[in-house]
Amino acid sequence: MTGKEFAEEMLGRVRAFCQSYDARPPAYSYVPLKTDEQRIKVMKSRLFNEVRSAEIFGGWLKSTPELDVKATLAEAVHEEMRHAALLEQQIRERGAEPYDYRPLPAQMAMFNAFEGLTETVERMAAFPMAGEGVADYMIVKSLRADSVPEWIKAPYRAINEDEETHGNYPAEVLTKHATTPERQERVRRAVEMSLMLRRQYFENLDRWVFEGREW
Repeated sequence: MTGKEFAEEMLGRVRAFCQSYDARPPAYSYVPLKTDEQRIKVMKSRLFNEVRSAEIFGGWLKSTPELDVKATLAEAVHEEMRHAALLEQQIRERGAEPYDYRPLPAQMAMFNAFEGLTETVERMAAFPMAGEGVADYMIVKSLRADSVPEWIKAPYRAINEDEETHGNYPAEVLTKHATTPERQERVRRAVEMSLMLRRQYFENLDRWVFEGREW
């Protein structure tokens, strides 16, 4: 399988995962939420994601040999912190403290797993392609939903515009570098790991938001 064919296969896997939530969007998407208390809970969780993403992208810089990927990671660090500032502002404007959030177990596991990846193709597949691919899908879903209020949509419009500028960059990296059976197998496992942990994170978040489950 060529690198391009393989990248398309991985993109298809991520799309299928996203579409599995179409009939019942998770709390993460904001779509099923009924109260601002629930919305602030989810936004705090997603604020944590933005900051943690910046930390991981920054931590990968030194060990990424490909200069084009290194440059993109450097830009991503600043971008994630800018996104965090947008969410922090909305939370503070509603009288809540943005940084008293305790990450959920599966959320911690997901980011720790990303941080532990060592090869560029694994990193790009697990996080920018699968992880952020799912996040972007859910952002679009929230922007189209009548149930999501404007104060939620406003920061995510800006975030979505940033994400759209990336285009298919993760797929381009896989097309260029995931060209051997060994690398493709590592990428497949990284994508499946990412999606499995994302599903568990969504389940943890649903239980915390809808059932008040604490860990």
